[in-house]
Amino acid sequence: MDINAYLELPLGHPPCWELASKIYAQELGFPCTAYRTINGSIRSAAAAFSLALHKSPDGLTPIAEPVDLCIVLLGKTPKLGFHHCGVYWQGSVLHALDTGTVYQDMASIRDQYLLIEFWGRA
Repeated sequence: MDINAYLELPLGHPPCWELASKIYAQELGFPCTAYRTINGSIRSAAAAFSLALHKSPDGLTPIAEPVDLCIVLLGKTPKLGFHHCGVYWQGSVLHALDTGTVYQDMASIRDQYLLIEFWGRA
């Protein structure tokens, strides 16, 4: 996977899920489940992530340890829940923020996000 190609990719809202969907379509040949939120709130995004993955027709299930190209769900606090996502690749996570796309190592991800789940294909 060419990380640099994804770092410059223009993305809509929410950028993190759009990036994950584009990576899955390009690298694995299938799109992730689309989702819509009724508003731009973080709680709405968290609920939508949960619904999209738990009802995924794409065969995504929780996995204990990350593997290349698995979805990484991220949350800052248990109260807030999972509200951000990225894609794991070679020990780091490629994820898109409102300020741009970053490729961040797992150690700093763990420092920044209290909640982390990995989802992969069955």
